[in-house]
Amino acid sequence: MNNGDALYETPAAVLQYRIALAPQQSESYRFLLGPAFDDAEIIQVRDRFFADADFAATKAQYAAYIEAGKGVLQIETPDQHLDRFVNHWLPRQVYYHGDVNRLTTDPQTRNYLQDNMGMTFIKPAVARAAFLHALSQQEHNGAIPDGILLIEGAELKYINQIPHTDHCVWLPVCLRAYLDETNDYAIFDEPVKAWQGTETKTAFERISNAMRWLLSARDERGLSYIAQGDWCDPMNMVGYKGKGVSGWLSVATAYALNLWADICEHLQQSDLAAEFRAGARDVNQAVNTHMWDGDWYGRGITDDGVIFGVAKDQEGRIFLNPQSWAILGGAADSDKRASMIKAVEQQLETPYGVMMLAPAYTKMRDDVGRVTQKFPGSAENGSVYNHAAVFYIYSLYTIQETDRAYRLLRQMLSGPDDADYLQRGQMPVYIPNYYRGAYYQHPRTAGRSSQLFNTGTVSWVYRSLIEGLFGLKGCPTGLLVEPQLPQDWSTAKATREFRGATFAVSYSRKAGISQMQITVDGKALQGNRIENIQAGTTYKVEVVLPA
Repeated sequence: MNNGDALYETPAAVLQYRIALAPQQSESYRFLLGPAFDDAEIIQVRDRFFADADFAATKAQYAAYIEAGKGVLQIETPDQHLDRFVNHWLPRQVYYHGDVNRLTTDPQTRNYLQDNMGMTFIKPAVARAAFLHALSQQEHNGAIPDGILLIEGAELKYINQIPHTDHCVWLPVCLRAYLDETNDYAIFDEPVKAWQGTETKTAFERISNAMRWLLSARDERGLSYIAQGDWCDPMNMVGYKGKGVSGWLSVATAYALNLWADICEHLQQSDLAAEFRAGARDVNQAVNTHMWDGDWYGRGITDDGVIFGVAKDQEGRIFLNPQSWAILGGAADSDKRASMIKAVEQQLETPYGVMMLAPAYTKMRDDVGRVTQKFPGSAENGSVYNHAAVFYIYSLYTIQETDRAYRLLRQMLSGPDDADYLQRGQMPVYIPNYYRGAYYQHPRTAGRSSQLFNTGTVSWVYRSLIEGLFGLKGCPTGLLVEPQLPQDWSTAKATREFRGATFAVSYSRKAGISQMQITVDGKALQGNRIENIQAGTTYKVEVVLPA
């Protein structure tokens, strides 16, 4: 540590030790002890290292980088713990995922698209380019590959060489958020040249072909093939013979088709809208015929025709994802939704969030795959897998299950009490990939953080907060105001950046009214849509909700 500077020669401040490194070898180390400095010396050190022009420039560059990723939402609520996370830490995690693509040159397609769904709220131009880049690697038959190559010379690594069947689903799912935020329907007119080849199609044509691929990749029952995995990578043995199907992917396909049909209608492509909506109805009918188990939907049917994720199973009896996406895709009517939610509450909810499946597998199940080999409660085998949990939370907001959605969302954060911090072993500065689950099988370790920072969870959490909790969602003509505050919140505030304008929104509850009342700059709003938005303007919005 000594560089000859007189400052470091202060006898009281420097100690010297000889440390043996190997036989006949040693080196000298000098340790600088801070307490020996007086105030003048501390100032001298500070000025030397922190007043340096290069350091100051680097610090300023980093501050500008962080500012660029601050997001579009600042909140003030009765839950100060949530405020700190949402205002500071959450957009950073969203920004990281969209900015560096998880530090890989071939992100999994589902990760790439969902991460850029979050980037929509940070840097929409980056998200736009990413969606088009992903489409450039579409296969000739309409399928989207398992991984997206980001640079010339990149290669698909092992996980992206295993055939999964879900990647087309994420195109309309993620683009829906982008369109709501930007109203950039012109993206569909963009010519997209094949990354390797000469074929050029518009983005609209490519996504329509991807939806047709989803419709074609089904069995004689109308259910979606799973191959060697869908969203759940280690569910690799269900369909490796080419016959197994995924209950989750089937309902997710219906959701994607319905979303794309909505977009087609907006673009006045009524024939295509009818085609895809009819396809969604067929898929949902097949799911209700073959996958409904009486109280919830099964997870899949194996190559040998065995349905799993159903009540007869001793392990892996109920999976979360089919229930969430059956809500989103429209397969579940109100009676089925009530039954599913009750089953999830009884079997999957824990103090640390909602588990991905239960009971966790304790031994290998050959016809399901590697997921059953993981330790009970870890990763995809029955953990509180936050990515799956937030799908459920988002789906709950779509059916106005407000308090349940907020409670489960809030459980994603550790703290603020010491006991929760100690159990989870993580500070509330990011949402991890998962917390240990198997809550009823291994309660001692349940809730412990995986400490894994990469997760598609955070884009959905940010979207759930903006569109669900605070209800400030974009539409073609402006901003929809549809808040779903928890019942015990009497007031809240949010500052929302949207299409170049700023909305300072205050929420309160009032007894004696039966429906929401909205004023914008002191004038009563008819309905709940703020239109004719002018970029650069700040709007004061007051939302009064029934008590």
